[in-house]
Amino acid sequence: MVKNKKEMIATLIKEGRLAKGYTQKELSELSNISIRSIQRIENGELIPRSHTLKTLANVVDIPFASFSADSALQDEMLTDGNRKFDKKHIPFAQKMVLSIGGVIILLLLAFAFLAQTAKFPETQFELFVFWAGIILLLTGFLFFLWRPKNK
Repeated sequence: MVKNKKEMIATLIKEGRLAKGYTQKELSELSNISIRSIQRIENGELIPRSHTLKTLANVVDIPFASFSADSALQDEMLTDGNRKFDKKHIPFAQKMVLSIGGVIILLLLAFAFLAQTAKFPETQFELFVFWAGIILLLTGFLFFLWRPKNK
């Protein structure tokens, strides 16, 4: 039985490599990962980064989700053909569409509100505060959409 995550990863990589009949050097060459890193991973000295695990998983034909002892991570993984991606990751094109669409929709709603309200704004200050609020909403929306995800 595997005691911790390092040992679990080490066991999966080593067993996958041996099942394919690769030496550590061959695995290193196929994955473009240094032989020292492969040795350290197989000895359970470190937990590799997600990108390294994905690369090794592809080379030894192990599902990336099997590296997670936690089934919640497995539920978050989606498959699109041969590509695997995380639900939390939104592709660049989709972020652009959401950004542009969100800005346009919020501006249209703001103008619709101003057009339908006979007594608002009564002063220039109210109009300034209104537009400052709209800009704040847009900034918050774009910040949360484009912030880097920590993995």
